Parts: sequence; structure tokens; C-alpha cells
Amino acid sequence: MWFRVLGPLEVVGTTGHLSFPPRQRTTLAMLLLEPNRVVTVERLVDAVWENDPPPTAKEQVRICVSAIRRALTAGGRPDAIVTRPPGYSIQCTDRELDLLEFNDLVANGRRLLGQGRPHDAADAFRDALRLWRDAVPLAGVRSPLVQSIGTQLAERRLAVLEEYVDVRLGVGQHHELTTELAELVAANPFRERLRARLMIALYRSGRQAEALHTYRVGRQLFVEQLGLEPGVELRRLERAILAGEVAELLEPEEAARPVPVRAAVPRLLPADIGDFTGRRDLIERVWSALREPRDAGSRALPVVVITGRPWLGKTTLAVHVAHALDGEYPDGQLFARLGGAASPADAGGVLARFLNALGVPSRAVPDTLEERTDMYRNLLSDRRVLVVLDDAASGQQVAPLLPGGPTCSVILTSRTRLAALGGATTLGIGPLDARESVELLAKAVGQERVDTEAADISLLADLCAGEPLALRLAAGRLKSQPHWPVRDLILRLYDDHRRLTELSYGGLDLVAMVNEIWQGLSPLAQRLLRRVSRLDDLRFQGWMCAPLLDVGEQDAQDALTELLDAGLLDIERQDGQVVFQLRGLLRAFARRLAAEESSSGDTGRAAVRVPSDAQNQRGPDPV
Repeated sequence: MWFRVLGPLEVVGTTGHLSFPPRQRTTLAMLLLEPNRVVTVERLVDAVWENDPPPTAKEQVRICVSAIRRALTAGGRPDAIVTRPPGYSIQCTDRELDLLEFNDLVANGRRLLGQGRPHDAADAFRDALRLWRDAVPLAGVRSPLVQSIGTQLAERRLAVLEEYVDVRLGVGQHHELTTELAELVAANPFRERLRARLMIALYRSGRQAEALHTYRVGRQLFVEQLGLEPGVELRRLERAILAGEVAELLEPEEAARPVPVRAAVPRLLPADIGDFTGRRDLIERVWSALREPRDAGSRALPVVVITGRPWLGKTTLAVHVAHALDGEYPDGQLFARLGGAASPADAGGVLARFLNALGVPSRAVPDTLEERTDMYRNLLSDRRVLVVLDDAASGQQVAPLLPGGPTCSVILTSRTRLAALGGATTLGIGPLDARESVELLAKAVGQERVDTEAADISLLADLCAGEPLALRLAAGRLKSQPHWPVRDLILRLYDDHRRLTELSYGGLDLVAMVNEIWQGLSPLAQRLLRRVSRLDDLRFQGWMCAPLLDVGEQDAQDALTELLDAGLLDIERQDGQVVFQLRGLLRAFARRLAAEESSSGDTGRAAVRVPSDAQNQRGPDPV
């Protein structure tokens, strides 16, 4: 079966051309514009009805998809459309869909150009452009969203066309190009780059007067219809022709020259920290997970995912291990911060940076995510590179950033498990134990202070709940106030309203950091955190959530699941039962808000027992 979108929508099966009514054409067009990806039902609704969908829109989309499936099955492709929540995906190869074939040919042309093979690159670009049956893709599909995407595709076609022209000019084919370029300029009169290429082709062909005339016609058009003068490139070309500076114009254009891709060895890891403490078992498990597949002869990419709630040192651990494994990856290390769920980084932008680090000049970096992924995996296919991806939001975000073969390895950090990464080894990171916490404080503030105030140092370590960030900030606070006894800081940290402020140090605003996580939660999840923060016991069971919130079991379960998905609760088994804990910096923040909630009279059903002063017999609650 053939699907064609580079022109009017066409579907050709074993029984000939298939036809679809308007609503189905729009739905099918949207699926084909994002092949092999999930298109949500909501996006399909937007494509069909724009801003005025009926109440039954989602059901009507499902009916459309069912009808399209039946038609494709009759045409020989029963498995083309698959259901993948929250939508649908159409499965195509580059031999079935002209858009995929176009992308592959363009990517191949750029690779050939980078290898110094401009004639072969020109052939690839030409074959890609020949797939277009019309300058307007998906003509006849009456959907503003489809038309908008089609406009972007048409712009891509023109950009590739300009690349093709540049390559041919670079190999001296100016005589053959003049007629073709004149037609292109007539069809796209405001496309300055094409007009510039026509001027160059005419000048190189000994037609100086026509080159100048092309400029003047364009200038008159720009001024009269746009009120603008031509751009810098056109003005530069006119001056060069008038001045007889032929050398510059006779040289191949910079964009058409072969783009050398040097074998660069990237070193993008952040610096390791000098006071790294503990985690010996985890380090061994990461090393083992990265080495064992390769030692066993597996062709799978070794991937380790380090998960845990915020501020437990996931990034620090990943960077520390990556530095320790430096000798096993002689072709370098790549590192990127992916921003988490709050501000997820664009995978295409990360790939552009990775390609630059691997030796690809910026002008040779492809336009689309698929092309960048192809180039990235091709460059890493025979290299041993360690890729470290920090604070991943989802498996979908990570997938394009994974190398394609077993010679490389990947370490990921995430607050939650990344379900889409099949075969990855997931390791959970917990808080430091009491001995490791004291050891970290000793490294930061000095052993002498630990020895002279041993009891208070142990109390401070317990107060920081084993969170490395809290421990380092507490140590920084002590170092900035060397005249303070450790007990003074402990007394300051008892106050929930001041605790995060006291630990904010060195330009780091903990209140803002924790509040950013808080604002990303639903109101019900926020309320659950406030309520469990007031429980007398740090541990609680799932059944307690409904009475704490005074809502139904399902709503309570949804709130608990949201907190677990965000990685904000610790999970353990106690006497055969699953129990949860809210600890650390987030608990201090929630207790602060819970106190405000309590003062307003909204106490929920939590049993509350908060120390009245720093001498309470229970000792301080951990941060």
C-alpha cells in the first residue's frame, strides 16, 4: 500500500485508489503527518472541528478511525492503524509513505555532502524533490490544522530546494540552473535566497546585465508590495557585480561546500564533587548493569535509570559514576539536563548540541528530529560513548536521544520509572544512612568540628533526613557562620516557617525550588501532602488517604498515585504492608503550609503532634 501526502492525499491499495469522505480524510491526513507516532484523540478532534467540536466529537473520531481501518484492511493493510492511548498511530515505512521517503533522502543527501560527495548529494536531493506532486501538500483536505502543518512542509520543501541549488552551483552547474531558477523565482518572487542564486547563476554564465536586472525587478517588487528594501545578501551581490568583484561570485557558495564532520571526542560531563559520600552498593550495581550485557555478547544498548524523590543526589551519583568509567568510553561522554516534567527540554535541541559536540557543524545539523536522530545514531554506531541524561520527564522524551547500538551506554536520572524504556535497569536511590550523613558533614565542615560537637552533628544529620542537598546546605550555613555552635543551627531549623529559608544558601532559594514542584501538583495532591505532613507517624498506608482528605476512595487513590508518579514519596514494606513516607525538604514545606491551613480551621482528619519547642523529648522532626 502507498500513502501520499506530498500533494493531494492519495492512498493506493491492492484494489486501487481508496477514497474517503471529508472527515475521514482529515483524520487520516493527521495520522500520516505524524507517522509511527501517537496522535492524541484531542488533536484529531482539533483537526476535524477546530474550535467548535460537538459533545460527541471523541466518539465520532473513534468511528472515523474504525471506518479508515476497514477501508485499509480491504486495500491490503489490516494492521496499519494501531490504538495506543491516548490516541492512534499509523505504522508506515519509507517505502509506503512519501513523506518518510522524502525525509530519508534529504538526510542521506546531507550525509553525502558531509562526506565530501556533492554530486551524490545532489542526486539524493533531486530524488527527494521529485516525490512532490504539488507545491502544496494535502491539497483538498479542508482543515485549518492540516493546512497549517502543510504550510510548514511546503516551507521545508523550499529549504531543501535551496540546498539542492547550492550544491549544484557548488559543482559548477550554473548553466543548467538558469532556466530552472528563473521559473522558481517567478513562482516564489519574495524568496530572496532563490533570487540570489539566480543572480549568481546568471553572472557565472556571463549574463551580468540579466543578473542586475533580476535584482532590480526584485527590489521594485519588495518596495512596492512590502515597503522593504532587499536583504543583506541581495544588496551584497548587486554591489559585487557592479564592482566587478568576480572572484567572490565565482567561488562555490559556502553552503554548497562539503561539510567536514571531524571525529570529535566530546567531554560534556559536569565536574565531579570532592565530597562524594557513600552509595558504594549503588555504584557497583550501575557498573554491573552497564558491563554485563556487553560481556555477555548482547546487542542491546545498556541503559541504567536511577530513580528517586528530589534532592537525594541522583545527578551527583550519575556524574560521579560517569567520571569513574571514563577509561571504558574512549570516544567521550555526552551530558544533557532534560528539565523534568516541569520544563522538559526539547529533544531536537539536545540532539543539535550533541551533534555539534560530535563534530557536526551547525549548518550541517538536519532540520527535523528524525533526521537528527538518524545522524546521531549513525555517528555513534562504531564509537564507545557514555551518554548521561539528567532529570528525564518521560520515555518519549528520551527515546530519540538513545544511541542505536551496544557500543555505547546510557545513564538516566528521573524522579519516576520510565515505563517506555523496555530492558532498562532501574535502580532506586534512597537517603543516606546516619553514618554516611555524618561522614558527608565531616567532609564539608571539617573533622575537628565533628569531633568537638559529635552529638549535635548527629542530631543535625538526622534533621536533614539523609538528603545530600539538605546536608550540604546545612554544612554551607555552618561554614558561613563559623562562630555558630551546631546547636544554634538546629534550633533555627525547628521552625517549619524558617527551615527552608535557613537552608537557602549561596544563591540557592529552596523555597522557590520546592514551590515549583508544589505548583505542579493538583489541589487534591497538595492537600494530601499537607494532611500527611501532620501525621504523628512519618509512615502512612494507602487506606488512610480517603479519610484524611474526606473524599471517595478513587479520588484519594488518584491523589496518592499523582504523588508517587512525581517521585515525592518513599515506599517500603513494613510487616508485609506497603507504607509510604513524606520526608525531607518537601515535608518541611508541606508542614509549613499545613500550619497555615490549621490556623484557618481546615485541619482534615490528621492526628497532629508538632513539637512546641526545640527541647521536646521526641527531638526534631527530619526536614
